[in-house]
Amino acid sequence: MTWPAGATISIVSNDDVAYDIMIPVSAVAASDIQSCAQCGFSWATLTRAEFATRMSAAIESFVDVMATAGAAVDLRTSAERWSILEYGGHLRDVILSIRERIVLASILEVPVGTPIFRDERIDIGFYGQDTASDVSVELQVTTFLFLKTVATLPANYENRRLVYSTNTPLEITISGAMSNALHECEHHLSDAKEILELIDASRRRAQIRDAPTASARPTAFPTSPT
Repeated sequence: MTWPAGATISIVSNDDVAYDIMIPVSAVAASDIQSCAQCGFSWATLTRAEFATRMSAAIESFVDVMATAGAAVDLRTSAERWSILEYGGHLRDVILSIRERIVLASILEVPVGTPIFRDERIDIGFYGQDTASDVSVELQVTTFLFLKTVATLPANYENRRLVYSTNTPLEITISGAMSNALHECEHHLSDAKEILELIDASRRRAQIRDAPTASARPTAFPTSPT
């Protein structure tokens, strides 16, 4: 994919507010808070090419995690946390949703985005027929579509504004929306990796529990006195 030379994604959402995890803060303090405490994501300025590379890598890694999880991909390790598969479905929908907000902001003056209603989607059962193979393909297709949209933005369109959603009524730039999409990808990749570690630890404990003890193992040959 060819990117315009020197094109950048700015972290600044308007003249005096920096965009950081949906919280408006003073731009003076922006350099001190532009990172996510949970996943380490940093809202540093990056080129469109760097943006595309990181987003693609995050999605490919997420697909690999789903494959590694195997039959446990839809397992919830706690009542408070989604399964890897549910995170994948959520990430797919987030990418689609943010792309639509970018398209709207490219056409209309300061449109208001529609909330994704993430929990309601799962509670209603919209992810009920998701499979790891389906979500893997859908993640790759939606990411490619998102990156094509970013690649074809006319010059300076990153500075056009939108209100992120009615639930999060912050005015940001298209570049802010793009940054949030990247954060979603890398943050939920971290979530998926943590869940996979818990699944692997549980598998190892099960192997140890089910392994025969030394006293229970048969001896191949009777021992003889020395």
